[in-house]
Amino acid sequence: MTNADTPPLLPDRHGSRPPGGCVDSTSMRNTMGAFPSGVTVLTARLGDRSVGVTISSFASVSIDPPLLLQCVARTAGSLPAFRMGSPVAVNVLARDQAGLARRFASKVEDRFAGVEFGTDADGCPVLAGAAAWISGFIDRIYDAGDHVILLIRAGSVHRSGSLPLLYYSGRMHDWSDTVRPVTS
Repeated sequence: MTNADTPPLLPDRHGSRPPGGCVDSTSMRNTMGAFPSGVTVLTARLGDRSVGVTISSFASVSIDPPLLLQCVARTAGSLPAFRMGSPVAVNVLARDQAGLARRFASKVEDRFAGVEFGTDADGCPVLAGAAAWISGFIDRIYDAGDHVILLIRAGSVHRSGSLPLLYYSGRMHDWSDTVRPVTS
């Protein structure tokens, strides 16, 4: 087979999909587990109660304007709290907060019971001891398969100086020494 006979690996300009099999969810999860991420708890108010959910799909999108994204599973019980224009707080968990990550990922009814937190200017919970937090509002929501992408416009930010909690291959990890650059 020559290069001319090889099918393209990327979709063509007409949007057709490349040939090949489908990726199953277990393989996708396992492969994506090779990419470490931080761990966040997205919080908001829903009526008179505080809600929060653990999320590792988090990224800075733009510095000007200050935008970030969080991906929330459609099955998340707290999803109704996250609507266009809703105020939210993104809590970047510190290395010693794996227990909080598990709590906010659980099906516990009142995830805030016994948890130390304050509130931002809009009343959204800000977890004590977090490595950082960002307050803002949901600017846009995008459909993304079994998740929704929340585009959040930051209004205020805070960084504590604590090292963050890491998520890798389905488990939370403490931060270890940084790799020192090789000098010549």
